Amino acid sequence: MRFHLIVLAVLSLVVAACGGDGDTGTAATGGDSLCVVPADASEVIADAGGYSVTQLEWDAELLTIPARARGRYDNDKGKKDIADRVLLNKALFGQAKSRGLLDDPEVIMSARLAAEKAFVGALLAQVEADAASDEAVMAYYEENKDRYSRPEVHARHILVKDEALAGDISSQLAAGGDFAALAREHSEDRGSKGKGGELPWATKDRWVPEFAEAAFSLEAGGRSEPIKSKFGWHIIETLEKRDMQPMEEVRPGIERILTRNAVRDFRDGVKKELGIGKPSMRPGAN
Repeated sequence: MRFHLIVLAVLSLVVAACGGDGDTGTAATGGDSLCVVPADASEVIADAGGYSVTQLEWDAELLTIPARARGRYDNDKGKKDIADRVLLNKALFGQAKSRGLLDDPEVIMSARLAAEKAFVGALLAQVEADAASDEAVMAYYEENKDRYSRPEVHARHILVKDEALAGDISSQLAAGGDFAALAREHSEDRGSKGKGGELPWATKDRWVPEFAEAAFSLEAGGRSEPIKSKFGWHIIETLEKRDMQPMEEVRPGIERILTRNAVRDFRDGVKKELGIGKPSMRPGAN
């Protein structure tokens, strides 16, 4: 799936770079195979002024937009905006063609170089995709456990000001009372009260010392007697404990490390083969 997206992105860039007018299987630069757009049998989804937009063209255009911004086009207006972009580009290309720019050697060379860069971009994207496979990410995670070591606790609590009330609630819990219901009824922690006293995962330094010591000393499923802190009296229940950051939290960072290193190493390998770094310009060249 990821490589399919890469291919779509390259198609879009090649069409733009080579001045594709949307005709399938035709070249924009005198038959140069680098700029031949492959046959497109996908559905025509929009048309205007003698130009049309296929689903493949629409998909490719969407991929020219940063991934974080694509969600805004997932509606009728956004889909039309993408189609309009493709139509406008085709119309502008028609203007360039009518002015003879397709026969300008400098424009042709610029288009070719841009097309080459599009394919290089696809190559490096494939290198990135291979480097960030599930197996590679898991291997890095396992090999760098120290980096992702972070003891955390997922807890819930009931906070009250009165020691006697705290003792009464503790007795109710010991008798089988519902922790969440009692938290919603009595807790003075507004942030967690509506959630049955539940708190987000936290490291020891995120809580006041008395609370942290109790929460981290309990086993998962354990409950404390009332604990005094500067905020009042807490009854704490430790729901879960973990020693490492979960994979889903750290995966984006691992992928960035793996893909950055893979592209650097790949480029360095090609540069070494070329001997780049040594004098490469011919004598007398500008």
